Amino acid sequence: MAKVLLVDDSEITRAMIAEFLQMGGHQVAGEAEGLAQAVAAYKERRPDLVTLDLSMGEDDGFTVLRALLEIDPKARVLIVSANTQPDIYDQLMQEGALGFIVKPFSLADISAAVQKALSTARA
Repeated sequence: MAKVLLVDDSEITRAMIAEFLQMGGHQVAGEAEGLAQAVAAYKERRPDLVTLDLSMGEDDGFTVLRALLEIDPKARVLIVSANTQPDIYDQLMQEGALGFIVKPFSLADISAAVQKALSTARA
């Protein structure tokens, strides 16, 4: 069971991810709607994994990803987005994301991405 921080400006998306995570035996460690909340929640809760929306109003996933990895270079972050452009995906992976969950997603999508991210060793 992993503790997962959900970072997304959509309450509905956070609720859906939370439900799927809990069905898979994981625990929601907290929720955040943007950069400041994500950084504060990560520092306070030190989750095993973060799901991160790529596009959140004023804050974008790239900025939040960089901030989380600056706090903890071993942070495990999965990007959640409807954007499937290969260049964006490649750039996020180069910047330190461990995977990508494409919206709309299913329980199987969440489970597979979470398992893969949790099994990835971070140096």
